[in-house]
Amino acid sequence: MNLARVRKKERIGERFVLLEIEDRDIATQAQPGQFVMVRPFEGVYDPLLPRPFAILRAEGNCFAILFEIVGRGTSLLSRLEPGNELYVLGPLGRGFSLEAPSAILIAGGRGIVPLVFLALELTKRATPFSFFLGVRERKELALLRILDGISEISWSCEERVTGGFCGTVLELFKKHFDATLKGDVRIYACGPEGMLQALSKILTGREETTEVSLEARMGCGFGVCLGCAIPRRDGGYWHVCSDGPVFKLSEVVL
Repeated sequence: MNLARVRKKERIGERFVLLEIEDRDIATQAQPGQFVMVRPFEGVYDPLLPRPFAILRAEGNCFAILFEIVGRGTSLLSRLEPGNELYVLGPLGRGFSLEAPSAILIAGGRGIVPLVFLALELTKRATPFSFFLGVRERKELALLRILDGISEISWSCEERVTGGFCGTVLELFKKHFDATLKGDVRIYACGPEGMLQALSKILTGREETTEVSLEARMGCGFGVCLGCAIPRRDGGYWHVCSDGPVFKLSEVVL
């Protein structure tokens, strides 16, 4: 793992933290959908293993991650400040395919992270796309801040709020289903397992043109520990870290 430095830190709402990290190798090589393994800093061995984080964006000598504070590892990372050092390894894994005539991006909660990187790349390529974001609680709408500069955004919240759709992101997506799925369009999604399972039923017959970014517990990040196995459609297993984390729906059993 490389020793890198935190360049910028930003709190996003109550539970999310954005860290901009200076590491030229990762920043210049990263592709949308790839991830990094991160450990807080030298001298911390509890938790022992690094944590995987999708790359939010990469520009110049820096890349960014965004995470929710959910346990000891993310709590330690949330205490880092600009100038602090941390260990990073990456970029790792298989990312999204980028050759799409048009696209639909569907994010559930913190599944927004890899899709922001993808949206920024599609914008650079002048690829038309629609972005659907869904959250459970109104306080998670703070995530809309990281979509600044990205157009064609529709959002939903399962709590009633002003200005958005009340319901799940898939209910919102189905409202626009006929209009958005016209022509040659590729669908990209990331979110909770239940959301992706429900999406796979909605998109029956479109499995080859739908890509999903999966989350899994990872110990190493490059296929050695074999702790992130998921079933293949054709039998056997994929490893999310080395074969993914992005897969076509036609490749996996959700």
